[in-house]
This record gives sequence, structure tokens and C-alpha cells, in this order.
Amino acid sequence: MLTTAEALDTILAAMPELPVESVSNPACTGRILRQTVRAERDQPPFDRVMMDGIAIRHADFAAGQRQFPIQAAQHAGDAVLSLAAGTCIEVMTGASLPEHADCIIPVERIEVENDAACIEHDYEAREGQFIHARASDHAQGAYLLTKGRRLTPLDAAVIAAAGLAEVEVSRQPVIRVISTGNELVPAGVPIEPHQVRLTNGPAIEAMLSQHGYHDAMHEHLPDDRQV
Repeated sequence: MLTTAEALDTILAAMPELPVESVSNPACTGRILRQTVRAERDQPPFDRVMMDGIAIRHADFAAGQRQFPIQAAQHAGDAVLSLAAGTCIEVMTGASLPEHADCIIPVERIEVENDAACIEHDYEAREGQFIHARASDHAQGAYLLTKGRRLTPLDAAVIAAAGLAEVEVSRQPVIRVISTGNELVPAGVPIEPHQVRLTNGPAIEAMLSQHGYHDAMHEHLPDDRQV
């Protein structure tokens, strides 16, 4: 009798390579990836603000400045502004870092009065703090997903971030599960004392569906070579 490992090796050796098809990104979950997914651009694609607050030049802070006139506000999605020396720009989480800024002061550490932001007297700021540097996650062209991967919902997010509306995957196999035995009786049908319910076939079909193989059907055959 074959061991489980030997049986699996025999099955895999006989498996043909499935054709490739393109599916929409949301429909790719559970499928086997058949292409390489690479980064469309740097991620993040710009120096990104990590906290609501103000953007300043750290050199101004290091020189002892604690009160900064508010030059403007920059929200997520706004074009990049240029920060003037001695001033600050109000920024929101996810916004691009203003040009010439190199330090973010959290909103909880400032008080705004008369169009100026005053930093808490005992707060110590560091150059580069609360800035998610451009390309610190990965650079443009970096490998994100490789062939042969079974795709997850999180992979769908990675594929979308790579700018792909569709992705190449293996076509779904057609699977038929066969149960044999005269003693087996499906649910919903009257059963005799000498018979048993047919359970393994429906369970296997359900497990296949759970793993993304939706073109799977179960059939019950009697113990008859002619059928």
C-alpha cells in the first residue's frame, strides 16, 4: 500500500500544467499566480507624513525656536508646498512632506493661537521624526509577488498597489469526486438498517469549494463495473 506521501507524489507527477487566464483583481483570491508582480513605483511614492500636526525645519527648532507662524495647510492628496524658514505648515496624516521640512511635531504637542503654532516647552523633537521616507517599504521595480503563490485577500491589495486591474492565474481545474458502494445512501433518501449514509463525498466537495475550487461535483456510483 502506498504511503500518503507516495500517493501525493504520484498524483502531482501526473498533474498537467493548467492553462493561464487573466482575472480581475478582486476575483484572484485563492488562485495560483502565474506572473511576477513588481512595484509600479516607490512605496511610499513620496516622503509621507505619519502624524497630524505641523511640519518644520528641525534646524529652526534646534536653534531654540518654539513658536512658528503657520504658513499654510497641506492635506493628503494636496500638491507639495515649499516650507519657508522660520515657519510651519499644518499637515495631515498621509500628506506629502512639504519641501524643506524634515520634522513633524504631533498636534498633541502644540497649541495654536493667532495663526501660530507653539510647541510645548519641554518637548524634544528629533530630525526626521514621524516621516515615512520615500521607498522605505520598497523601490520601484521591486519584486512583490512571484509565480506559484496561492493568492490571499491581502495579495489583492498588493496587486492593486502595483497598478494591476487584472492578473494572470492558473485556470481552475474541473474536479469530480466519486463515491462508490451499494451500502451508501445519500441524505434525504429513506435508508435500510443494513445501509450507511453517504458522507465523505459531500464533505470533500465542500472542502474543495472552501479552498477555491468551485467547479467540483460529487457523484455516487454503485459497485458495478458496467456502470
